[in-house]
Amino acid sequence: MRIILMLVTTLMFTVATGEEEEEAVLLNRAKPPSHDTVEDLKDMLVVTMQNIVSNNDLVTQLTQKVVQNMLSVGQCKVKMEDMKKSYSEEIAKLKEQIESMKEELRSEIETVDAELKSQIEDMEAGHNTTLAALSGEIREEISQISSEVTIVSAEQGIRDRKCAKVCAGTTGRTSTTWVNYSTTGIRTTTDISGCGFVTVPTVTTSLEGASSHWTNSGGSEIYSVTTTQFVTYINTPPSAGLRSKASEYKWNMEWIAVGYTC
Repeated sequence: MRIILMLVTTLMFTVATGEEEEEAVLLNRAKPPSHDTVEDLKDMLVVTMQNIVSNNDLVTQLTQKVVQNMLSVGQCKVKMEDMKKSYSEEIAKLKEQIESMKEELRSEIETVDAELKSQIEDMEAGHNTTLAALSGEIREEISQISSEVTIVSAEQGIRDRKCAKVCAGTTGRTSTTWVNYSTTGIRTTTDISGCGFVTVPTVTTSLEGASSHWTNSGGSEIYSVTTTQFVTYINTPPSAGLRSKASEYKWNMEWIAVGYTC
């Protein structure tokens, strides 16, 4: 505003000075100014004053807007400070709640851990008692079984009767592996390793099937008995495709073995 007033004052002073100088020149020349020249100068002065007033209004409006913006910025700052304070308080509350929950969880975990350890100890004690009882029963049953199995003679001599064992099995109606031995014979090897014999057992066998095995021979004659297997040769009437017929008729070896396991 001060600048505008100074400009107006300067302009008016300049105009006045100009008029005085012009009047002096005219007076010196003894020629009066024309009416048009004076009117033009007045019009120029009026336009200049109008522009000054218009600019003054514009400056006033801009000043008001600046003041409003400054007030708005101040209000925003106050609101932001309030929000920061509110958020800080909420965050502090949340932290306290989280810490409280952590403590509760720790306490619950410790309680559950102690309960689990106690239960595990009780279960282990119960299992140990049960295992001890079962071990005693098994030993008693083994003793009774051993007393019922008597081996009067064996390939590798008599041993402790507690080690005597009876084991039985079959090669299976659909799982027996037959091999052609000649035009009239087939053979199969029987696995008895699951019995756990440590000496050569006494083995009794029989050929079982669904058809025609009654015409054969060799079902009870075994070869090469060891602690883990034996071999059987079956003599059949002359026929082509003996091995396929043996599988078709579901021939298999059923056996019982008696021996020592210790």
